[in-house]
Amino acid sequence: MDFTTETDGCSSTFFKDLSPKPMLDEQENIGEDPDGERLSHAELKDVFQKALEPLLKNDPILSDLHPQVTLEEVSALIEVEHGRAVTVFIEKVDGGHWSVVVPREATVLDLKRALKNHVALSLSRRNIKKKISWRYIWKNNILCYNSVQLSDLSAHILDYGINNKSTLTFSK
Repeated sequence: MDFTTETDGCSSTFFKDLSPKPMLDEQENIGEDPDGERLSHAELKDVFQKALEPLLKNDPILSDLHPQVTLEEVSALIEVEHGRAVTVFIEKVDGGHWSVVVPREATVLDLKRALKNHVALSLSRRNIKKKISWRYIWKNNILCYNSVQLSDLSAHILDYGINNKSTLTFSK
């Protein structure tokens, strides 16, 4: 079946996809390795990760991503590249830092939630099963930017002057 439409004096034809559906035997081959053995979900996931890792390493934009990248991380990186999100560095007490991506119009509360999610993902990737009391952390510490405390949770980060690649610190 085809559909013809006319736009600005030009006609174009759209063909409905009438390709035959794969037979049952063809569907079974989807989760098989080259030797014809069936792969479990975990094995298929490992094969995919091994194929994805060199692609990420060789790409100039995606090389910053972890080999076990999530869709959210890729989407966030795309948003940063388009200027719709910012990367905020948060200094840790041990001298390291976390890099958290938030939308440009994010509030301080959004930033705190993004940090919580980032830390949880980081710990799970290292197989560390540790419970962090964020209530305790936020009760005893506050985020600061240029010595200004980010105390208003509903304030936008742009109101504090936080831009892409800004560095925040913890203060007691």
